[in-house]
Amino acid sequence: MRGLLLLVATLAGCATTPPSVGSLAGEWHGRVSTPRGHTTARLTIAPDGRYEGTAYFDGLDRPLHGAIVTLPSGLLRYVSSEGDGTVTVDDGMLRLRGDDGATGARFTRQP
Repeated sequence: MRGLLLLVATLAGCATTPPSVGSLAGEWHGRVSTPRGHTTARLTIAPDGRYEGTAYFDGLDRPLHGAIVTLPSGLLRYVSSEGDGTVTVDDGMLRLRGDDGATGARFTRQP
């Protein structure tokens, strides 16, 4: 029993806590993947999680807007003009993964 408790305590210590929405505020640049193709993009995230940005397709810049929200479980989700999905931050990289499996994005924070 003590071994099991030690294992559970060790695994709990390894679990990562999702960042707060407010900690994501700022300028982010990266790439988006949509059914239209892949392209560069930028986002400006407000402290309340709302964001605006642009996807730069050849000859047709597309506005992006939405919000990142925290679920009661603590996980992050986005609701946007391009659909809904999950939000994670790994090693400083903001990742959005669409529920449809066809859309996604990776961004890094800009100074």
